[in-house]
Formats: sequence, structure tokens, C-alpha cells
Amino acid sequence: MKIHKNFPLSEVLWYKIGGKAKILIDAQSKQDILDALNYILKNDIKKICIIGAGSNILFPDTYFDGAVIRIINCGQNIKLINGHIVEAYAGEMLDNIIGFCFQNNLAGIEWAGGLPGTIGAAVRGNAGAFGGEIKYVFESAEVVDISKSKPEVLQIEKNAMNFSYRNSIIKQNRNLIVLSVRLTLIKVKNSEIEKARNVYFSNINYRKEKHPLEYASCGSVFKNIAQEQGVQRILFVWPDIKNQIEQKWHGKIAMGYVINRLGLSGRRFGQAQISEKHNNFIVNLGGAKYSDVMEIINTVKKKFSDTFGFSPETEIEIIN
Repeated sequence: MKIHKNFPLSEVLWYKIGGKAKILIDAQSKQDILDALNYILKNDIKKICIIGAGSNILFPDTYFDGAVIRIINCGQNIKLINGHIVEAYAGEMLDNIIGFCFQNNLAGIEWAGGLPGTIGAAVRGNAGAFGGEIKYVFESAEVVDISKSKPEVLQIEKNAMNFSYRNSIIKQNRNLIVLSVRLTLIKVKNSEIEKARNVYFSNINYRKEKHPLEYASCGSVFKNIAQEQGVQRILFVWPDIKNQIEQKWHGKIAMGYVINRLGLSGRRFGQAQISEKHNNFIVNLGGAKYSDVMEIINTVKKKFSDTFGFSPETEIEIIN
């Protein structure tokens, strides 16, 4: 556990946006997380914020008078159980886990190639891409519940996770913090692992080609439209996209497409801009402020709501 005082969060968050935190605690193991929580209790710190790699968070520019626990990895804290179950510390990066799986001839999570986040955050938000989702390989998670006077370590099985599109019980209940995760993968032959590697690298190359990686961002800002009611309301206005929903977007409606069709591609406020390369990214052109990004988010929400009669949900975590 390492403690930093008056730390500028813009230095560790992918958006390069964020004010100073009174305390930043780097937790590189399960015990570090528990020690960090004890430190917070002993020092009577009231405000707590939990982050992982910081790749999906928009943090205010103002001073955060509390403690930020950054759950990060310190090397490969991953192990194999029973030949096909992988256990990993919450701060382990997804790419490291995928690499470990390939080394042990395990497939099933290669679709996540290039997703810039930790496994704890991926479980919390039921991360997904290219039709895959964490819930399909998730077995269980060890979590700590901080709602009581003394933090309590619990085990949560898959049937209690309440997984849905980019959501889980961990995201719904902010008192739960992921310590470690177990994933169930598929043991395959060498030829199948090569196919999995091809998927992995193909997805990484897709991101390099289609995503504005040259700028700081938090990836997709809005959730794609997944609920049937929302899909139908958009189809009522744009009936011509039915085939794309069925054949291209895995039954959902891509927000990048929606933002572009609403005429908002390239919209800029201050130093924040809707990327013209991928319209569901709002990029930091250099020196963007929290308010710049929020202005664009609210602009998209209003235009969307005026057109379809409901508001899209953000996929990034916005700290108020």
C-alpha cells in the first residue's frame, strides 16, 4: 500500500482530467485494499472513491476532500485452479489475464482484446465488446462490504451478481468493492488457441483503426441502446436501421451511429470534442476541463431526448 497526499488525479486518469485528491492510496493486493480501508476508518475520512486503471472515469477539476483507492496490479497476480478456472486480483489488467489464458490453452475471453481496464472494473460494469460479455465467463468474486462499521469480506456467486448490460450488483451497490475474481474458461487444443489469438489481435487492430487512440479519452461515453423499449422507440423514428440492429449491432443500437446521424459528429466545447473517428468518444484535445466534457454529454442527451423521447445512459463513470 502506498499513500500519496494532495495528488493530482489528472496524472493517473485516462481522460487527463481531474483535480487533486486529499489522499490517493495505491492498493496492489487484496490485503492492500483491506489495509487502505482500515487507514480510512482510523483517520475518519468520510469521502471514498474507488478506481481501477482510471480508463472509464470522468472526475471533477475541483479538490476531492477524501480518499481515492486505486486498485492496480503489481505484476501477474493470476493463478490457475482445476485446469480451467482462472483466479485474479481485482487490479489485474484484462490483457494480462487473456495472455495467461493463452499460455494455459484457455479460451473464452479473447473478445476483450485491447479493453483498457482491470478485471475488477470489468466485472463491476459487466464489460463487453464484439458480442462478448464478462458475465459469460464469470464464476464468482470475493468482495468487501464497507457498509458496516467493520469491512466484511464476502463471496458472491454468478447467480447473485444481477448482471445486465454494462451493469451488476457491484455497480448498483457502491458499498461493495471487488477483491478478486474467478473466471471459468474453456480448455482447448493448440489449434483453437491460435484461433482465439487471431480474434484477440483482430479486435486490438480494430480498436487501433476505428478508435481515436491518439487522444486522451474514456472510450465509449454512452451505453448502446440495449433495452427493447428503447430500441423500438428509435426504430419508430428511424425504421431503416432494422437490418443493422439485427446483423451488425448484436440486437442493440450503436450510440456512435446515433450521435453521427443526429448531426453531432465533431461537436466541440472548449478542449473537448466528439471524435469524428468514433462518434461515441469524447476526446480531450489537450487541457479539457470536466465542464467541457459535461457540456457535450448534456448536448447529446438533449438532442437524443428531443428526437426519441427518452435519454441515453452514460457508460463512463461520472463523479459528481
